[in-house]
Amino acid sequence: MIEFQNKLEKNSLEIDRFLDSYLPSGNGLNSKLFEAMRYSSISGGKKIRAYLVLETGRFISAINNHTLSKSKYNELIAVGSAVEAIHTYSLIHDDLPAMDNSPIRRGKAANHIKFDHHTAILAGDGLLSWAFQILGDRNFISNSEKRSEICFILAKAIGPNGMVGGQQADMDLTEKKSLDLDKIEWIQNHKTGALISCCAHVASILLNASNDQKSKLINYASYIGLAFQIADDLLDLDGNEYSMGKPIGQDNKNETPNFVTILGKVKAKKRAIEESNKAINLIQKFKQESENLVSLAKYTVSRNK
Repeated sequence: MIEFQNKLEKNSLEIDRFLDSYLPSGNGLNSKLFEAMRYSSISGGKKIRAYLVLETGRFISAINNHTLSKSKYNELIAVGSAVEAIHTYSLIHDDLPAMDNSPIRRGKAANHIKFDHHTAILAGDGLLSWAFQILGDRNFISNSEKRSEICFILAKAIGPNGMVGGQQADMDLTEKKSLDLDKIEWIQNHKTGALISCCAHVASILLNASNDQKSKLINYASYIGLAFQIADDLLDLDGNEYSMGKPIGQDNKNETPNFVTILGKVKAKKRAIEESNKAINLIQKFKQESENLVSLAKYTVSRNK
């Protein structure tokens, strides 16, 4: 697992380099906004979503007996960076007092604490807009049809029938103690899972995956998305605030139902492992080519942060 974590860290540095190079900066009247966008995006988080984009692309190349070209690698980095910008925007907004009211994120002050509430809102908006600017730029993705399809798929995944819709339901149903497992799964499959499964989808588009390959990889990502969220719920209960870089016990504090409150710790952990194993079983027949994706599926349930 240490070897895998090293790969994850190397990927994170690659994404940070892209973000540092292309996120806006300057000393104009909007410089505070630029600073806030960069503050929450660069040198923070595990960047698992970007790793999934890149490794899905590598996997497709390998199983189709192709060499991943430098130009295609650069496209994957650009898409992964855009996805991370979107994820960061969602975290900035999630930490606001109107949402989870969290003062810490990624081991440092949340954006609205470091700056102020209106800057945090605008920094999130700025990152979302910047992500689609990157995805629509032919300098980063050469094929116009792929640019269009990726923008469409990603917008759908994070919109009212995806991430944002899941977040709305999560907020509306807070404190409803009688919430059943089906509703919890629906919320998390949208709030967390939609963007994670989209990572495999957009990489499949870039690398010309067959329909069968695309379907398997999207399902793989859906399974690890659910496993990741259940593990997150477990860590919120028993995790270490220092290693996680954010407050723990937030769900209890906000009286938010989750997989642990519905299933209990033992059954929730078992369910996370089951979902991870489903992901592994989908792709392990490819043996060596699937090593990094198998490691990612295992990491989702074994991580401590």
